[in-house]
Amino acid sequence: MHRTLQETLKIGWIVISLLGILTAIEFAIAIVIDDTPWLFTLLLVAALAKAWLIIQYFMHFGQLWGHITDTWYGMILDDPEADREED
Repeated sequence: MHRTLQETLKIGWIVISLLGILTAIEFAIAIVIDDTPWLFTLLLVAALAKAWLIIQYFMHFGQLWGHITDTWYGMILDDPEADREED
């Protein structure tokens, strides 16, 4: 789906805001929680959420996914026997 420049910039600012909010939440969690397993788990969840946002919206992985799957299916489903028969 193609977006206008204004829509793209709006999404970018929303994502940047979400990343800032998640960073503030991470900071608060790190200060408030003393229990190491809970601290690790909550910080891991926040870090994974931030990583997903960055990969999806700034690295444009969603746009590339179709090309990646086509490439892998081509490699996996390639039949060498059929290639020899065509020659």
